Order: sequence, then structure tokens, then C-alpha cells
Amino acid sequence: MRTQAALLASTLILTLQAVHPGSAGGQQPPSSAEAQVTAVGQALRVFIDCRGFQFCDRDFYVREISYVNHTRDREDAQVHVLVTSQATGGGGQQFTLDFVGREEFEGIDDRLEVGTRANLAEEQAMSRIARQIQLGLARYIARTGQSEQVRMVPETQEAAPVIATPEDDPWNFWTFRVNASGFYFGQERQSFLFANTNVSANRVTEGSRLEFSLGQNYSENNFDVNDSTTFKSVTRGYNGSALYVKTAGRHWGWGGQFAVAHSTFSNEDVSIRFAPAVEFNVYPYDESTRRQLRFLYSVGVTRLNYIDETIFFKTEETVPDHRFGVAFEVRQPWGSSEASFQIVQHLNDLSRHRINLNGGFDLRVIKGLSFRLNGGVSRLRDQINLAALGASEEEVLTRQRELETGFEYNLNLGFSYTFGSIFSNVVNPRLSGRNQFFLRQF
Repeated sequence: MRTQAALLASTLILTLQAVHPGSAGGQQPPSSAEAQVTAVGQALRVFIDCRGFQFCDRDFYVREISYVNHTRDREDAQVHVLVTSQATGGGGQQFTLDFVGREEFEGIDDRLEVGTRANLAEEQAMSRIARQIQLGLARYIARTGQSEQVRMVPETQEAAPVIATPEDDPWNFWTFRVNASGFYFGQERQSFLFANTNVSANRVTEGSRLEFSLGQNYSENNFDVNDSTTFKSVTRGYNGSALYVKTAGRHWGWGGQFAVAHSTFSNEDVSIRFAPAVEFNVYPYDESTRRQLRFLYSVGVTRLNYIDETIFFKTEETVPDHRFGVAFEVRQPWGSSEASFQIVQHLNDLSRHRINLNGGFDLRVIKGLSFRLNGGVSRLRDQINLAALGASEEEVLTRQRELETGFEYNLNLGFSYTFGSIFSNVVNPRLSGRNQFFLRQF
């Protein structure tokens, strides 16, 4: 539901400033103690729920929006601000701010949106988000006793946002990225080296998405087993892909992917794949930050040239396959949940297949208590790439080669419980820097 607050956000940036009733007309403002009592008694209680996105610095928002009471848990708040995000075509982020009314504001909900560019500084991006949160909170503050102590001051008179067209953009919506990273660690008898690079280009519009990517990775492990024996383990690979997606209404999309790869770990000298696909989302794609239920189907063909002869005595082959998947994601005030199912089947031998099932949730059980669980299991019957010569003991221990297996699984669980003061208005970073000085060992 887009309200007047949402419409106002597109034309005016506002700053809310706390004022004291007694400060006008030459009267003295209340003492610090009196002001604190007023804030605790009348100030709106707000819980900003931004876990999991890039600009989630609660200390920053506490300082920028200092005229409300920030709570540690949504159960103590009158307004729950749920922040979700998704990537934009230019490499930035589109943030959706859902304001969920609680207690006396039950049923009074709102939604605002704000975008950030890829090259925007972190402080600038968080300032834009903070301003938008302030706009959304204004309608709630207006219904409390705090409204007499808050005024809205125009910061700038800005024009309505302009929708760019290809004629306005000298890059025609193309975005390019170059990434490189490396890691090296050494001791007297062992050393580890890892490096990877990636170059990508993409063009995203409302009607289509086009992506290109090239990457490579290199990993080297060296071990001095004894004075006369040294073991060296090396894995390397490269990959390239091209993806085209066409929008077909609010629920449908179709497209295709071309990919090429090389991997010593997977015994693939060269693999080339082409696959068209179609996808249906039960919910409109403009609600994708809050909920998705997607069904995907593709039919493709892969050409494989192997480094070593496989367990099926082949050095090359062509494999047609089809893939079906279902993915569900939801994020609500109570937490978040996701689940996915995928099956891959070779069309030239239906007995060869792979089934993946993954899921998890992050649930706020009761006030202050949250529980998280993530896991997955896979059934593998399609390892046609395994080398016939097998793997040596050293290659097994260093994961230099893919091993035969009938299944895979993983599980991650945990919980957190916090209790004590319901407020978190004060920010005091002294002796608590990100380097965690007192936790370091010398």
C-alpha cells in the first residue's frame, strides 16, 4: 500500500528534529534528566530489522534517528521496520522498507523504496536509507504525544527522480566489473596459495537481462612430508558464461545460457553447455524481496572432453539433459525461510540423475530468542566425469580430485538469546573497534 508518506518521498527529503515545548519564547529547555524521562515515556519505539544486507549498521541509524527509542527486539517495538534488498542492473541495490505497525498501530502498515548506486560511498548510501526511514516513521509519530516535540524541516527541494533512457545513458545501461583476489599462507614445512580473477559485463532493463562472465582460479598446496619428500597439490580451472533473460509479464521469464569451463578437479578439459529455460513466479516479481515461489524448467546439451579417461572408458561425449526446479523464499516480521528442490536427468540414460534438496529458516521464537537452521541433501547418480585411474592418497587428502559418492549433505544450526534492557539508544564505541583488540593473541 503506497500512502501519502510514500508519495512525499519521491519529491522531498526531510529531516525530523526533536524540539522541546519550553524552548520557544526565550524559555529554558528542560534538563537532561527531564528530557530523558520525556523520551522514554513518549518517544516512538522502533525496531530496525536489517540483518543480512550490506548497509546494516544499527549504530549509524541509532545516531541518525535519535528522536525515537530503538529496541533490541521487535516484540518491544511499536513499529517494525523490515529492510529487504535486491541487486539492480547498474550494480547498486534497491531497498524496500516495510513499516509494520504493532500494538496501537496494528494494521497501519506502509512501504517505501530507495535505490543506491554501485559507486555510492557507504555513508551516503546509509544516509539515504536513514532519510527514507524517517519519512516512513513520520505518520506514526504524528499519532503519539511525541508529535508536539518533533518538527519536519525541509533539507533541500529536489526534483522528482528521472527515469533514465538509453539516450540519456552513455553506457546504454552496461555495467562492467573486474575482480581479483588472492591468499597466501606459509610455515616452515607447508604453504598455501589461492588466486582467482573474474571479469563480467551485464545490461539490465525492465524488459531483459544480459550477462557475460569470465573467470579463473588457481590453488596450490606444498607440504614437506620429511627431509627428502615434498608433496605439491595444484588445482586450476576457468569458466565463461553468457546469459539472456527476457521479461514476459509480472510472473513469467524465459531465456537461455551458454557456458564453457575447464576444471582439473572435475577431470574436465573442456565442457561446453547450452540450455534454454523458462520460469514462472507465483508471486509478482516486484514482490521478490519479500516472497518468491518460482518454478524453473530447462532443456540443454553439454559437450564434454575429459583430461583422463573416465570410469566409463570415454575421453569425450555429448550429454543431453533436462532440469526442473522449485524455489520458495519468504521474509516476514517473524523471520525468514527458504527451500529449493532441483532434479537433473540425462536424456540419453534416464538412470543418471541428481536430486538436490535445500532449505532453512531463521525464526524469532519468542521475545529475545531466535533459532536458525539450514541444510541440504543431494542424491548423486551422474558422476560420469570421474577418472578411471582414481585418486592417490595425497590427492584424496588435499581434495585435488573429485571422488565417487552417492550422496552429499550439510547442516548448520544455531540460536541466540538476548535479555535485559529493551532500549538500545546509546552508542559508545570506545575500546570496541572492529579489530577486537582485547581478543587478539600476541
